[in-house]
Amino acid sequence: MRTDPRELHGSTQDLIVVGAGIQGAAIARDAAARGLRVVLVDARDLAAGTSSRSSRLVHGGLRYLKQGHLALVREALQERERLLRSCPHLVRPLPMLMPFFREGGVSPLAMRVGTALYARLAGHSTLPRPRRLDADAAVAAFPGLRRQGLRHAIEFFDAATQDTRLTLANVLAAAAAGAKIVTHCAVVGGGGDGLYLVDALTDIETIVRARHVVNATGPRADALRAALHAAGEPLVRQSRGSHLVLPPRAGETALAAFLPDGRIQFVVPHQDGTLCGTTDVDDELAGDEGAPPAADVDYLLDSLRFLMDPAPAAADVRFAYAGWRSLPAGKGPPGALNREAFVVDEDIASGRLHTIVGGKLTTHRSLAERVVRRIFDLREASPTRGQSLPGGDGPREVTEPLWWRHGSRAALVRDLVDEEPAWRQPLCPHRPFLAAELVHALRHDGAVTFADTMLRRLVHSQGPCLEESCLLAAHALFLRERQWPVDDDPALARAELRLEVEAMTGDLDVLRAHAAAVTAAHT
Repeated sequence: MRTDPRELHGSTQDLIVVGAGIQGAAIARDAAARGLRVVLVDARDLAAGTSSRSSRLVHGGLRYLKQGHLALVREALQERERLLRSCPHLVRPLPMLMPFFREGGVSPLAMRVGTALYARLAGHSTLPRPRRLDADAAVAAFPGLRRQGLRHAIEFFDAATQDTRLTLANVLAAAAAGAKIVTHCAVVGGGGDGLYLVDALTDIETIVRARHVVNATGPRADALRAALHAAGEPLVRQSRGSHLVLPPRAGETALAAFLPDGRIQFVVPHQDGTLCGTTDVDDELAGDEGAPPAADVDYLLDSLRFLMDPAPAAADVRFAYAGWRSLPAGKGPPGALNREAFVVDEDIASGRLHTIVGGKLTTHRSLAERVVRRIFDLREASPTRGQSLPGGDGPREVTEPLWWRHGSRAALVRDLVDEEPAWRQPLCPHRPFLAAELVHALRHDGAVTFADTMLRRLVHSQGPCLEESCLLAAHALFLRERQWPVDDDPALARAELRLEVEAMTGDLDVLRAHAAAVTAAHT
């Protein structure tokens, strides 16, 4: 899937999209589906930043109703419904429980009105309408919910997803429509002759021309603007959202609970781990994303102690990560800023730069449609409105684990098993993936490096298995099937994967020890 950037040297495209996160992938998909010549470029892998570090929810944003953003909520709910249909293997209905405690946090009456409005804005949704549960029924719906002080709860529905795979699906759709996908290739500048790209695999510079460039780099938007000599004040404010992953829990019901400080916290069950978050803290992203700081871990564990009984302990944390949101530059707490995305147009030497500010995972498709229509002055509705994402067509094999990871594209994995029966075996005893799925990641899903493969193709809520023997076996198969001459040295490739995981999670042993000490001091 990856195009060698040397093949594009001196070419003229209709659109270059910089940033292969969910927004950039969706814009490339929309433009390519309309027959435009498109290049999607990223300095790292697809979904290497914010789009692999979200709360993994496809939702309307119930809390945005409090801020009066009805249009944003309506659009998100419409897109939620579209995603439930177009990629059912990646977006699944999620019952959510909003508990109300005597300690307060939010008005139950306001939330009853809010959830009713939420359901009304969703229109003819396939999801059930909200209902009130008494305290006993709420605890039965979410075992482990704190019963002391619990008044009652509201059950409503949203949807859960796997953000990295949803981004990949958009990239695959863009590539199938003709877009050129160039990962591990940085935009280092631009001039009248085009954008200057440097391939991380070869260190060779390539120049590609396009009248329009979309800046979909999220929290790095101002850094790209500076590299392309765009004038003007900074557009983006950066906010850090941290998450913890606990062991899997029984049941499908999630928590969406307002805390006494007014923030909302999610506890979302996935088959391979329970996702808890998030924070909303101003934090300037100077380089690559880092790990959740100890203060965020303390806050999240404190939130879980408020919500659950028995409360999860620091020792229960299996994985952690932090994502940086792109918010409009402005004053006030980050949680109160409008999340509705907008576009800023500027002239640069090579043409016109269109910078995306803000945006939500849920509304990636509708944002892409607006952006492409605006840039190219189009009136026609996007063909993506009625298209399934790759893997989203065909029968729903809900009892088949491969279907939940690949949808109808599981047939490609089965073909690999027919080609090499040994690939039917598990890649590792600690994760659910077949050896064939690693081969599939390299042949069909655009993985370039060993870390791409293990972190962002064989996606697991608790991260990749880092057992030495498992990594040795996986790397041997990687060397046999890789599409690009990278990561030859097994020891170095394993070390780089471990470094990337630690950069994402931090030192979990240190974080656990710190959190346990804080807990002990408070008891």
